[in-house]
Amino acid sequence: MNDKIISFPVHRVKKTKEPVPMVCEVASEVFKDIIIMGENHDGQVQMITTVSDPAEVLWYMEAARFGIMTGGVEDE
Repeated sequence: MNDKIISFPVHRVKKTKEPVPMVCEVASEVFKDIIIMGENHDGQVQMITTVSDPAEVLWYMEAARFGIMTGGVEDE
């Protein structure tokens, strides 16, 4: 393997129709770190996270984008 190639693990993006409080409750039990992005009640896109390193936030966002682009999306 060439050290200039970054291998992304296979990610499955799970979609749910559960309300936000339910999703947050499940996430608090399952995840060690989390990034939540969404639209607030004023229509602005915002993010809240427990991840302090911006590079790591970008890595998670790119991993999610990669998963979506490769069809790794599961319905509820």
